[in-house]
Amino acid sequence: MRRIITLFILSSSFFISFAKAGFQNFTGTDFNWFAIWLSFCFGLLFTILFRFLNRHSKTIDLRSNAGQPFSGWIIFLGFNLILRIIVQIYFFWDANYYLEATWLYLYETGGTGLQALFIFELFLSLFAITGTGALIYWYWGKRDIFPAMFIYYVGFYLIATMVLFIIYRNINLPADMISIRRNGIFQISRIIYAATWIIYILKSEQVKQTFVYPPN
Repeated sequence: MRRIITLFILSSSFFISFAKAGFQNFTGTDFNWFAIWLSFCFGLLFTILFRFLNRHSKTIDLRSNAGQPFSGWIIFLGFNLILRIIVQIYFFWDANYYLEATWLYLYETGGTGLQALFIFELFLSLFAITGTGALIYWYWGKRDIFPAMFIYYVGFYLIATMVLFIIYRNINLPADMISIRRNGIFQISRIIYAATWIIYILKSEQVKQTFVYPPN
């Protein structure tokens, strides 16, 4: 039960759209093609990056007991990744990134500056989903690059979300979006998430003996 509760807390570190606070009940159906094309470009660039990273692996395994089966906290980490991507997809779908009404509302209430921040949110949310998907792929393949990529992913994601949160706390917001400044608890949970798992990945001998190279 304790692990289940911990899993729920750590998985609450998914990306939540801050700007969405003011427009949860849109009825428009027209698409924001600008955001759609930007997402397409992001997907293309991420695919290139993934293929580049996926080709890299150490060529010789010098360890005496490599390729151990998944066990303990490593299994827990795998469930955490799966839960994260499910929740991230849900919140991405719920954020109305591709509705024209969202785009127009942002312009009316905050101008192009708020629209630019919303695009930054879009990219960050896409990165959260695709990055977690890549980590799951390397996790199940027991790839040697998984530990390093996990650390880079968590570090970059944490820094980006902190920058976004700081920006939102220091710009003029419409009255119906002021509540986003009270989301500091989510930033604290992200810090705890990052520190806990990065330390575990760096220090765990079990991690070193589980993820092997070259790939199976």
